[in-house]
Amino acid sequence: MIRLSGKAYAVADEEQEKWRDVIFEEQPYLANVYPGDTRNIGIVFCIDKAEIEYFNLSVNPIFRETYLLGNVQAKEKGFLITASCVGCGKCQAACPQRCIDISTVPAVINQNHCLHCGRCAEVCPVQCIKKF
Repeated sequence: MIRLSGKAYAVADEEQEKWRDVIFEEQPYLANVYPGDTRNIGIVFCIDKAEIEYFNLSVNPIFRETYLLGNVQAKEKGFLITASCVGCGKCQAACPQRCIDISTVPAVINQNHCLHCGRCAEVCPVQCIKKF
């Protein structure tokens, strides 16, 4: 799975035809989808600043990698186990990806394998798991 987070904007009107030609040249099958003049129906847009997250959901635990496009900062996502952790292990038992290490207190979540589902926070008896 790929998640792209960014802002799209239309390419300037005077550049639309040029970029449409490039797109149709690089992806000739589009001529079957938009024959003749119908290809002008589309608006060419650009996303030049974005965060791309790649998830391999076919493995357990999952694998996640983040890539940045343009001059952007990665936004931290996920859950954090705070110092209030009592080491009970309920979060680890509830985690579908088995990405919580309870060998230390507070326990630690491996963010590269976390689904961000929040099950750990739901079962924590001391509510020490916070979304960030």
